[in-house]
Amino acid sequence: MMKMMILAPRRPGMSHAEFRRYVVDVHGPLVRSVPEVADAIRHYHYNFPIAGASDTAFHFPTAHHLDIVTQGWFDSREAQLENMAQPRYFEIIRPDEHRFADGANAVMHYTAEVPVSAGADGGTKVFYFRRRRPHLSREAFQSEWRTRFADALIATRGFRETVASYVQNHTLPEADHPNGASDRFFDVIDELVIHSPGDLRRIADVGGSLSRVRAIEADLLEPSRTLALVTERVVNIP
Repeated sequence: MMKMMILAPRRPGMSHAEFRRYVVDVHGPLVRSVPEVADAIRHYHYNFPIAGASDTAFHFPTAHHLDIVTQGWFDSREAQLENMAQPRYFEIIRPDEHRFADGANAVMHYTAEVPVSAGADGGTKVFYFRRRRPHLSREAFQSEWRTRFADALIATRGFRETVASYVQNHTLPEADHPNGASDRFFDVIDELVIHSPGDLRRIADVGGSLSRVRAIEADLLEPSRTLALVTERVVNIP
């Protein structure tokens, strides 16, 4: 299974409320209305920023430039590419995308899911967009993040009471940037399901419980390139 993740801002001149209404009420139903496109999508979720919510656990800057994180699950990358090559995708769906999204500044990631802590898949998610330090290859960074960081985070105070599930999305190599050389792309997108935005505060740095996490971040992450987004999920295709 491959997960496509699109990080997109809204079209200039459109408010976020207008953007969200269009995606949910117009674009989503339009995708479902084209069977040869919809049938290849195993799941299709929209994640919209929650107004005023921020990363109160780790205090990373909010990705204010994003209005949506779209997630689409496909059997493979080839299946997704075939899906986008459907004639009626180009005729019906693709033109509609430009009516609400700023396509020039949207970035699509092909990712592999790495489940870390299984649990409920609720409606409130926190995404952390991670970029590695320049001296690390993407493969080395992803390996370290999957083991060292995941173990340290799970061990922090309040993690199990706050986080219902934790998945790492590891960006896959592509022909034009096989090792993620372009800084438009992130290397890992962490995805935490939480019960409510306020619960993030329960992952507290009490007694230095986050010190190991912070040390690993300092060792592996490019400074200032980690962003966070607290979102509400809307399911279009279950």
